[in-house]
Amino acid sequence: MTRDALVTALVAVYNEERHIGACLRSLLSQTYQPLEIIVVDDGSTDRTADVVQGFESVRLLSRPHGGRARSINGGVTAAGGEVVLFVDGDLELRPDFVEQLVKPILAGECAGTAHATEFVANPENVWARCLQAKAGLPPDRRLRLGPEQLAEGSIVFRAIRTSEFRRVGGFDDTGYLDDQTLFPKLGVRARWVVEAECAHHNPDRLREVWSAGMWGAQSIIRLHGFRALLHYLPLVSIPRAVLGAVKARRPALALYDTVYEGGVCWGLTRMLFTGRPR
Repeated sequence: MTRDALVTALVAVYNEERHIGACLRSLLSQTYQPLEIIVVDDGSTDRTADVVQGFESVRLLSRPHGGRARSINGGVTAAGGEVVLFVDGDLELRPDFVEQLVKPILAGECAGTAHATEFVANPENVWARCLQAKAGLPPDRRLRLGPEQLAEGSIVFRAIRTSEFRRVGGFDDTGYLDDQTLFPKLGVRARWVVEAECAHHNPDRLREVWSAGMWGAQSIIRLHGFRALLHYLPLVSIPRAVLGAVKARRPALALYDTVYEGGVCWGLTRMLFTGRPR
């Protein structure tokens, strides 16, 4: 399906060589056209950039490592689309994903949208299942929204008019929760789109679980200050992880929580001395 309005799909990535190829193939298979695809490589230390360069129609922007918010904001500066779509490098999109998300925006019905149907791409992995258990979700679904939540709308925008994003100055650099910073500035929520479906890869290696904790440290420190470090010290966090695993009857949770909270502790410690979690 072709529409006149150019849409920009912006993929901000950091060390995503394992998944970025599948993500880009799913974007190149979209029913919506014209679609501009921009990848912003946030200082990856793996082969992410090499993989992206194998896709001739995809534009690659490389920048020093500075975090997702800064990468997205920089990418939007280069975007030519009337609507900009934010795609994680570990997402795989159904062929009509872009079409479904941008339809209400281009019709003038709302400023932005968010997908309401998100599957887990790797539900068979033990660490991916641990994340789902921690979130109180089934192994194969990342979102579970009731009628009231769907009607209320999302505080996270997956697609938005480019002019609106630029008008409010883009995302704030707050770490893990940076994608929630548009809503307070816009004063409106994104419309949930049930028909927009995708699959998301949960962290499936312990080093990825550790990295997720380090990234989360930036938001934790903004919410609770450096006193949060006491909560994540190993002498406190390891017994808590073991107790939680026993209560949940999931032995793997003990290691998952120990690694994740170890990442948080290390990220908080680095921020205390360097100002950056990684």
